[in-house]
Amino acid sequence: MTPFNPAVYEDPKIKEVLEMLAAGSDKEKIVEHFGHKNWKSIDMYFRRKGFRWNKTTFDPIPELATSAVDESRFIHTKAAHVVRQLSVKHADIRQIAIKNGFQNVGELGEYMKANGYVWDTVLNNYEYDVTTVQKEDTAPNLSVFDVVGTENDEIQQLVRFLLSKKHRLVELLETENNGTLPRYTFKGGKTNKTLGLPSSVQTLLHDFSTEFNVTQRAIIEISLAEFFKKYGYAEQLNQVLLE
Repeated sequence: MTPFNPAVYEDPKIKEVLEMLAAGSDKEKIVEHFGHKNWKSIDMYFRRKGFRWNKTTFDPIPELATSAVDESRFIHTKAAHVVRQLSVKHADIRQIAIKNGFQNVGELGEYMKANGYVWDTVLNNYEYDVTTVQKEDTAPNLSVFDVVGTENDEIQQLVRFLLSKKHRLVELLETENNGTLPRYTFKGGKTNKTLGLPSSVQTLLHDFSTEFNVTQRAIIEISLAEFFKKYGYAEQLNQVLLE
């Protein structure tokens, strides 16, 4: 996000609108004064200049390190995937909502809001919800034992167990964050298998394959290998993998 430039206060329109608001003018009067059809034109002008409406006047938008669009290239979550899809020229939000498993745009909006995003009418895309960011920045820094309390032995035992598996957890989390996929090479020749998949799953499979340049067969093989490892078939899996 571009840093806020205080020089915009010298913009005649910015200056006049702020003065009218400070003098008690309502939205309708300001819209009429500038000859606009509605308040949205005023709001969009201020947003482009780095302001946001706070229900009574316009304030500078707090700076974020990077925009949601910029960070979506490196975050592999469903919400970030939506932001990436919307950043494409002539993106259709209705089609994107359906492709990602939502019934309509409203349902998509609720999901994005729950994940800390808000719709930006200027970008025609989702941006980080600044109010959420501010709450996170001011949240107290508590340790895990501050949260669970010292008297709860069961939870402390669970925490100690997780800490004992720290290296494995870090490995799993880093694999998810940096987009690196595990590699599995199976013994035996190739055979054909026809599977009926829900259209939504097929769409996700196709999108992931295209976006990350991975074959659909590789995705399925990795998925099966990870499934066998997670649900008690690791030993049998190792027997069919090439060294």
